[in-house]
Amino acid sequence: MFQMNDEVQHDWKSYAKIGAALVLMIVILVAMFSSSNKPAPQTLSTMQVALNGAAGAVGVQPGMPGAAVPADLPAWWVLLFTGFAIGCYGTIVGIGGGPIILPLLVFFYGWENELLVATSLFIVFLNAGSGCLGYSLQKRIDYKGGLKFTLAAMPGALISSFTHHLINLSFFNIIFGVFLVFLSFYTIFSIGRLDKTAAQTKTLLKEAKAGGFRRVKFMDAFGVKYDFFANDKLGVSLNLALGFFCGFLGIGGGVFQVPILIFLLRYPSHIATATSHFVTLLTCAIALLPHVFLGNVCYAEAVWMGIGVIVGAQAGARIAPKLNTKITLYLFVVILIVLAIKLFLV
Repeated sequence: MFQMNDEVQHDWKSYAKIGAALVLMIVILVAMFSSSNKPAPQTLSTMQVALNGAAGAVGVQPGMPGAAVPADLPAWWVLLFTGFAIGCYGTIVGIGGGPIILPLLVFFYGWENELLVATSLFIVFLNAGSGCLGYSLQKRIDYKGGLKFTLAAMPGALISSFTHHLINLSFFNIIFGVFLVFLSFYTIFSIGRLDKTAAQTKTLLKEAKAGGFRRVKFMDAFGVKYDFFANDKLGVSLNLALGFFCGFLGIGGGVFQVPILIFLLRYPSHIATATSHFVTLLTCAIALLPHVFLGNVCYAEAVWMGIGVIVGAQAGARIAPKLNTKITLYLFVVILIVLAIKLFLV
């Protein structure tokens, strides 16, 4: 009987994992671009609900000014399955799911900016927490670097939580879309830098030692040894501004951290993905806290998607170590571009 050698079997397993990631991405896109004739859902404040109730008592009929407009919301199983796909895919590429979750909330609910951002941060927090648990068991998180970057991002993340009450940006979607396009092109042009010759590696090593970079050396749960130098000073500097931007956009920061850790701070891709999740969890928690006290989080609408991302993140953490780095980054770029187009059309 014909037997496949270990190398061929490994290749088929890799392709199977890549195929699974593609299927998950297609599911997300189908959920986003599915046609619907429903009216734009309305978000009613407590005062508006009280006024509508009073109006109904005096005979105001549906459709008249002051009457509540029932929203045609997505079914719970749609949110659950979509959350699973987002959690799995977001954990694979290390982004926490923020760039996917926020446009979906715009599509499903059409809330005001502060509600969108707060609820997105809450779901990203659940995703990052679940993903961190998986990566911590794999021993692939650089906790020392992650804590430094989080402390640098903390002031900006806190300040960002209050800006949505002061700034009303009608072009919020366009700003986010332009950012995603920029990030996707930056990633594409930087992928080639992952392959380095022996001479380039030697040069980078000399630069790291001369620059006083922190040496990171450990072995993960799979027996893989890592030995590299991290530019903590650059990471801290970038996160000083990154904290505000992540909190303001409601994406947690993973979509920024992955390219920064890989291309600028010289982290191995799998360590970058895991550490990105750790930083995203902490930064997201900091940015989310003021929103919780301000009452901006829509928990009832977030619960099913939240459950989905928790389960999906565990699946993604198991798949991620077996994927080729470049394939993962190209999948990362595809979803960024598609989401940017969707935001421009909202």
